[in-house]
Amino acid sequence: MKTLALDENWDLELDEFNNIAVKSDNERLAQDVASSVRVFLGEVPFDVNRGVDYNNPDAIREDLKLQINEQAAMVEGVAESLVVFDELKDRTLKTTIYLTNENGEQVIVGE
Repeated sequence: MKTLALDENWDLELDEFNNIAVKSDNERLAQDVASSVRVFLGEVPFDVNRGVDYNNPDAIREDLKLQINEQAAMVEGVAESLVVFDELKDRTLKTTIYLTNENGEQVIVGE
């Protein structure tokens, strides 16, 4: 499976031939999980149950971890995930997500 490659600004990335770049394998997995957990609950028009409720991360920290893990599990190829909150500052929650793919390989998102 492949996905369109995004750069550090979440814009489409071009390859060496100026075509839209794609990612596969563990790079695809990491990017797709990062994209999935950035979605606010109710933000996807055709699937309003998709997304994470980021309204109050201090009060619902464990619920947020559960929701982020659920979003990661929706990405094809993810066997297991572990969410670690690194920092909450100025309404920005920094997390690291440790993934295990279906082949047992470790993938780190957000480090």
